[in-house]
Amino acid sequence: MSNNNPKVIEIGGRQLHYVDQGEEGQQPIIFIHGGLDDYRCWQFQIDSFSSKKYRAISYSRRFAYPNKWIGNVAQDNTIEENAKDLAELIRKLDLAPAHLVGASYGAYTALYCASKNPELAKTMVLNEPPIFEFLAKNPIKEDVELLQRFITRVQRPSQDASRRGDFEEGVQIFMDAIMNMENFFGKLPEEVRKYLMDNAKSLESELQSARSTSFTTEDVKQITTIPTLLVKGELSPKLFLRIVDILADNIPNNSEQIVIPNVSHDDFKSGNFFTSKVMEFFVRYD
Repeated sequence: MSNNNPKVIEIGGRQLHYVDQGEEGQQPIIFIHGGLDDYRCWQFQIDSFSSKKYRAISYSRRFAYPNKWIGNVAQDNTIEENAKDLAELIRKLDLAPAHLVGASYGAYTALYCASKNPELAKTMVLNEPPIFEFLAKNPIKEDVELLQRFITRVQRPSQDASRRGDFEEGVQIFMDAIMNMENFFGKLPEEVRKYLMDNAKSLESELQSARSTSFTTEDVKQITTIPTLLVKGELSPKLFLRIVDILADNIPNNSEQIVIPNVSHDDFKSGNFFTSKVMEFFVRYD
């Protein structure tokens, strides 16, 4: 989780921190982090891809460490606004078309951005985007029940804790659930818990936005030109696995899928498996 001397870019009146390794003219990759994360979470991939002659960029989304908070987090930290930031970043740094690699909320951000601005994306790599509307509007009863259980057992308790000011409890509820492991958060090293807590105050708004954003399978079917690699963790909660399955069924062309063994939703970036598979994917479209 090296800081790697981040740069700053002004996007929509906000200063967003980012790291940029590689050279101008090399094929750009933009890494978009998920909830409770920031630009630091991609350091292994930044090092690996920049050493392979890519220009690798990781930025902290609005309201993520170490950016200053501007505006109202509940109103402004939405998928739509984060997608606009991503589009503006690509344009300002003259990166189009870029490979987009997103994790969870960051994957949803990348997908939403590409659906509105397909010319900005060369490929997409999407790890379990929380497109809850897929389940909410699905006629399959089991999918609706999966979402309701997540709302009842994870989203509401985590948000309630945050609203009480107990951000650590909110993070623990969320992390234990998405990692499918009791007391997962409590067993983490202190430095990792501190890293997650750097972004704890934005978790409530991101859970709400993931649930309220309008994005349907019909929107997905309009993305006809962007090769997409869908990533699942073998041990991830069924809720996320079903969302990826629905996404795979509706992306029209050039989609592939990998399952990363022995990891859950937020742990896919560790080790070489993910990085090597993404590199193989990129080579086919460079």
